[in-house]
Amino acid sequence: MSIVVCSLFVVVLLWALISNPDILSPAKFFLFSFLIFHLGALSDRSSSELWMLILLVLLVGATTVLLEAVRPLPPPRRYALDVRRYADAKHFVLWIWALSLPAMAGEGFLLWKFGGFEAYVNIISNRVIEFRGLGWAITLGATLVTLNLAYFGLGLTRARGRLWWSVYVVHFTMSLAVGLLSGSRGGTLNIFAMQLFAYHYIKGNIRLSRALPAAAALLACAMVLGVVRNSVKFQDDIFTIGLGDREQTIEYSTFQYGVRPLQLLLDADHLKPAFGMTLVTIVTNVVPRDWWPDKPDTGGVFFTKEYAGNAWNGASNLTPTLLGEGIINFGWVMGIAFYVLTYPVLMYLIVTYYLRIAARARAERSPAAALAVVLYVCVMWSVVGLMTAEVTTILLSLLLTKVAPLWLLQAVLGQSGRTLEGSRGARPAHPVAACSPR
Repeated sequence: MSIVVCSLFVVVLLWALISNPDILSPAKFFLFSFLIFHLGALSDRSSSELWMLILLVLLVGATTVLLEAVRPLPPPRRYALDVRRYADAKHFVLWIWALSLPAMAGEGFLLWKFGGFEAYVNIISNRVIEFRGLGWAITLGATLVTLNLAYFGLGLTRARGRLWWSVYVVHFTMSLAVGLLSGSRGGTLNIFAMQLFAYHYIKGNIRLSRALPAAAALLACAMVLGVVRNSVKFQDDIFTIGLGDREQTIEYSTFQYGVRPLQLLLDADHLKPAFGMTLVTIVTNVVPRDWWPDKPDTGGVFFTKEYAGNAWNGASNLTPTLLGEGIINFGWVMGIAFYVLTYPVLMYLIVTYYLRIAARARAERSPAAALAVVLYVCVMWSVVGLMTAEVTTILLSLLLTKVAPLWLLQAVLGQSGRTLEGSRGARPAHPVAACSPR
C-alpha cells in the first residue's frame, strides 16, 4: 500500500507542476506539507489501514491540483501592465507601529508576570502549563507577526530607501523575538516562509531553484529548534541552549505530525466519541477556564487525554489532524465522511480565493492589493495547516491574530489603494477588472 501512495504522490506532484507554473500555489503548498508531515510513515512498517487514511489526505491534495488545472490563471491583459504609481496611505508606517503597541504590551506583561527575561526563558519548555489563563496576552503578541507581514508587503509596493527598511528591520526583529519567546517553531519560522509568499505575489515570481533551498533551510531550523526550545535556559546567569547535554540535537517529530495521531486512533481498543464537543470549543475556548472549569476540551487536549494516556500530564498535547478530529468526534464512518465533505470544500474556496488574489496581484502593485495578498497568505496558510492541527487553534488564531489586525489596519489606512496616474494619458480603467477570472 505504501508503494501505491508514494507512486500516486509523485504523479500528483508532477501533474501540479505541469498544470500550473505557479510554484507557490495552494496545491503545491498542500503537497509539500503533506510530504513533510507524513514522511515518517516510511520509517516504520506502517499498516495498510494507516496508509489508507494517509491516502485520504493525499486525495484532498489531488482534488486541489484538479481544481487549479481546470481553472487556470488568466494571462494578464496588456493595458493592465501600464506603469502606475500608487499613493501610500497617509502615515501608514506610524499606524502599523501604533497597532503593534498592544502586542508589545502583551509580551511585556508576560515578561513581567514571570519575573523578567531570564525567568521567562526558563519556563519556555513548560509553556503549556505556565501560560494557562494568559491566552489574551499570547494572542496580542501573535498579532505582531501579522502586522510585520503587512509592513513587509506594503514595503514591496514601491522603491524604499535604506532608512525606511532600517526601521522595518527593527519591527521585524521585535516580531522574531516574540516568535522565539512563544516557544513555537511556527511562530518563529513562519515569518520567513510567509514573507516568501508575499514577495512572490507582490514583487515577482520566485523560482523553484530558490524556493527549495529556502524550504530546506527552514525545515532544518525547525528540526533544531524543536530540541532547543525544550533545553534552553539560564543557569547561574549563563545562557545555554543545552544542545551539548542532549543525546539528539535534531528532532524528527515534524515528519510524524500527520502519522502518529492516526496510528494512535488505529491502536485504540475502542473510540470514545466527543460528539462534536471539540468543535464547539471554537466558541467556548474564549471563556477563561477559571470562569468555567468544566468547559469542553479542544481537540488536542481531548485527544491527548483519551488516546495518548495524558502522556505529558498537561505539559504538552498532540494535535489530532483534521481527519483525526473528525474521527474522535463522530466515529470512523461519520468522521471520515466529515473530513471528505469539509476539507475538499475548504480547498475549493482557497483555490477560488487564490485565483482572484493572484489575478489582482498581476494587475496592480498597490497598497490595497498588497494587503489583500497578505490576508490571502494568512488564510491559505491556516486552511492548509488544518491538515495536521486542531480546528479550534487554527480558526481562532486565524480570526484573532491574522484577520482581525489586518482588517483593522485596512480600516485605519482607508484610501490605501488610491491610484496616481504615472503619466498623462494613462488608462483610467481599473486594472483589476482586466485580470479578473471569468
